[in-house]
Order: sequence, then C-alpha cells, then structure tokens
Amino acid sequence: MTAVNAWTIAATAAAFALLASFRLSLPAREGKQPGKILNIVTHPAWLLPFILVMGMAIGLMVKGVLSPWPPEAAQQAARIGGWWGGATGFLVVLIVDGWLLWTGSCVMLRFSTPEQRRKVRLLPVLNFALGALFLSTFYLMSR
Repeated sequence: MTAVNAWTIAATAAAFALLASFRLSLPAREGKQPGKILNIVTHPAWLLPFILVMGMAIGLMVKGVLSPWPPEAAQQAARIGGWWGGATGFLVVLIVDGWLLWTGSCVMLRFSTPEQRRKVRLLPVLNFALGALFLSTFYLMSR
C-alpha cells in the first residue's frame, strides 16, 4: 500500500463526490430520506470542491491533455501521482462524464415542479446526446 499523501485525500473526496452524484442521478423518492450515515456519505456538499475540479477536468479534456475515457485518464494521472493519482483521475473523469451525460438532467427534473417536468421530459435524451457529442469530440482531440 502506498503512503498517504494529497492524492489519497483527493481520491477519497472524489469517491464521496461520486456517491453524491449517484444519489442525485437516481429518481427522487418523495417523502423517503436515506439513513443518517448514507445521508452523510452521499450529501451533495461533497460536490462543492468538484465545481472547480470539474471545470479544470473539462478544460484539460478540451486541450487534449486528459482523456474523457476513465481508464485512460487513470493511466495519465498515475504518471503524475502514482496509484492514488490514477484513482483520483479515474474518479474525477467518471464524475465529469456522468454529469455531462446524465446527472445534470436528473437534477433538473428532481427540483422542478410537475408542471415544469412535463415541459422538459425529453431533457435526459438531449443531455445524453449533447454530452456524448462533447465527450466524443474530447476523446478524438486527446488521441
């Protein structure tokens, strides 16, 4: 096992942010709250530091420095930060890909009124199509 360093902390924070993203990606369960521990582990506050990290990751993807494919991004990050750097790169790219493809529309639908939901019911399809277009463009640029 490698020593604990900044990459270890970043990978742990990224894992919690991934869990928070999963929670936001699932349909809202009206009136049902997760347990205390699950609420802490998947709280949306874990996403706050990743507002900057996601922007940075997308910028690196646009420049062709970081691959949008998580296993390839893990290899690229592992060259810089070792095993924990690779884990962080994998998780961050996985989070960014999830938000570009799916989670953004789920958050919109979750927090909209039933009247608004009828108007944007095709938003997940649009989100997936545009996200796939962006990611495929980024992937071709990183090659």
